[in-house]
Amino acid sequence: MSGLTSLTTVQSATGQTDRVANWVQQAWNDLQVMHSDWGWMRSSTLNAGGASFVPGAGVYRMPLGTGAGTVGVAAADFASWVEDSFRNYVTTTGVTSEILMECVDYDAWRNGYMYGAQQAVQTRPVVIAIAGDMTVMCGPPSNGSYTITADYYVAPTTMSADADTPTGLPAQYHMCIVYLALWKYGYYQAASEVVDRAKREYRTLYNQLAAKYLPRLRAGGALA
Repeated sequence: MSGLTSLTTVQSATGQTDRVANWVQQAWNDLQVMHSDWGWMRSSTLNAGGASFVPGAGVYRMPLGTGAGTVGVAAADFASWVEDSFRNYVTTTGVTSEILMECVDYDAWRNGYMYGAQQAVQTRPVVIAIAGDMTVMCGPPSNGSYTITADYYVAPTTMSADADTPTGLPAQYHMCIVYLALWKYGYYQAASEVVDRAKREYRTLYNQLAAKYLPRLRAGGALA
């Protein structure tokens, strides 16, 4: 790219330098939102991440947040729940008492656990539902004795400071961002040869990334 020298900072950048910085940032965002289930964007309870919370007695809804009565995950850091990852255990016993929780449709949860006398039941939750605002709904309401854990996908991050790096993305795939940015530069310059090279290099590396960090397709079982 003509007119550029080795960059030591992008703060207060102007002209071509500013455009390059923006292309890189856009490319990083594009890569993160390309799929909602990138493995490298999953925060897991088995890797010192995820969510862990204890609904109080009679509590059936746990919203996003980090204060009391929340799931302990800030909305700004959250993208979506891994719905089949919910579990709970007796808090005083620990994970040896753990059970899996089924994720059901919100209306099924509402009609099954928030109807009539069922609303007064306080026991071990066995299902969860996800409300439209990503609040976790427990069914039945907890009696306060159980810890619920779950994995979630983190929200896309930005790179603005000079020392920022692509959070979570393994280093061997950082060139995906470079090639995507080069692709944008090629369109800006109407340079078809640059676009072609960027596409070719990007797709080769992206295919490796996708094969490693997207869920694998598996054959279904027999229908009968």
